Amino acid sequence: MKKVRYRFYLDYEKEEKWINEMAVHGWHLKKFSLGRFTFTKGEPGVFLYRNEFIMGKSKSEMKDYFDLLEDSGITIIHEFGGWVYMKKVASEGPFELYTDTQSRIDYYKRMLNIFLLLFFINVWSGIVNVGILGDQSLPEFFNSAVGILNIAVALLIAIPIIKIIQRKRALKKSQQFFE
Repeated sequence: MKKVRYRFYLDYEKEEKWINEMAVHGWHLKKFSLGRFTFTKGEPGVFLYRNEFIMGKSKSEMKDYFDLLEDSGITIIHEFGGWVYMKKVASEGPFELYTDTQSRIDYYKRMLNIFLLLFFINVWSGIVNVGILGDQSLPEFFNSAVGILNIAVALLIAIPIIKIIQRKRALKKSQQFFE
């Protein structure tokens, strides 16, 4: 049996939590894309799921990393748009990709750099398309509509940026506390 669910998350940790709740009820993730999740029915609670942002790694780095994960008993489910979902048998114990504070901080830095780049590209494109710096050869309505869309996307991207900054600061604070 197959089930398709449409959800759009701006917080990847909430998304991951939802996927794991689905697994507890016997729905196992098979594929995902922007807001679309495909599940198949299976035995409840068999797998634990994690997602990871892998954009910024070369093809060979990703292959080596995926091989390492698979050697650790982790199955790569699907990769889309810089995100990858993976699963591990729950009976094998906890499933953490980053086990120390510094590796988590480094992961947040990598994610933050990509999101900030996307944010600034959208802000700049929005300003250009609204007409402040834009090319007036296209119809003004089209430019304005695209500009407003760019700015809306930038605002949406700002939400995960803020959450990542907060998580990174909390980790740094706890790291300093234990030093």
